[in-house]
Amino acid sequence: MNITLVSSPQEFSRLIEPLLMQKEACNNLMLGIIQRLLDDPEGEEYGYLGYVEQDHKVVFAFMQTPKNWILADASNVDERVVQTITQFLFNRHIHIPSIIGPEKVATMFVKQWEQLRGLKATIHMEQLIYQLDNVNTVPIAEGELIPASETDHDLIALWLVQFGIEANEHISEEHANKAAAKFIGNQSMYVWQVKGEPVSMVNRSRRTKHGATINAVFTPDIHKQKGYATSAVATLSEKLLESGFQFCSLYTDLKNPVSNSIYKKIGYYVVGDSIVYKFS
Repeated sequence: MNITLVSSPQEFSRLIEPLLMQKEACNNLMLGIIQRLLDDPEGEEYGYLGYVEQDHKVVFAFMQTPKNWILADASNVDERVVQTITQFLFNRHIHIPSIIGPEKVATMFVKQWEQLRGLKATIHMEQLIYQLDNVNTVPIAEGELIPASETDHDLIALWLVQFGIEANEHISEEHANKAAAKFIGNQSMYVWQVKGEPVSMVNRSRRTKHGATINAVFTPDIHKQKGYATSAVATLSEKLLESGFQFCSLYTDLKNPVSNSIYKKIGYYVVGDSIVYKFS
């Protein structure tokens, strides 16, 4: 069993794409980041890109971003594969502050890393990964979905900070301002607007070969429970499918029954799980 680190996103993509595409929606995070690296090499930060080979076949992949270490979702991954990775990283004195991946593999990794490093990990978030192939007929609230514009920048930035609080993910004002400008600039951010007033937002995030990921779904408290988020997600999902994507995907907090219920009504169904661990 061999582990190889590569520096080229193009080479990394060529080597691991066949593996990741076996579970395209479940691997939307890694596939989406790789696609952004290929589209804009200067615009996306990354660290290590690694893969595991067994009998001359790629059986696993991992990568480092400024935020997390990401583990692939691959079939038939056993403890030997994970142990080989953790020992490899430990021998090279590589720092791992947090890790995200499918629950089974990530938990195996964490247990072994705790033993090697004498650290303690805590669960930061448990998530479900959803996929949608067709949008169900759901009641659509008053209003319409429109692309966010420059005039919405300050509001989007504020909502991103508030979204981070709800999602237990710290988003600084500086980062929120940069993200708002980026989302508006590439026309990925949409707002649900009622009588000229934005009341909810949703963003088309990463894309893979056949799918698009939706994130940053947020409605401020004053506008909650009026169906705006449901309408925004359903309308954007339909728009993405009509534009040529075969499916949409998204992450939800396992412990948030409201959002999970909303997405299921729209037509999303669970295809995988994900867990985020942070090391002390």
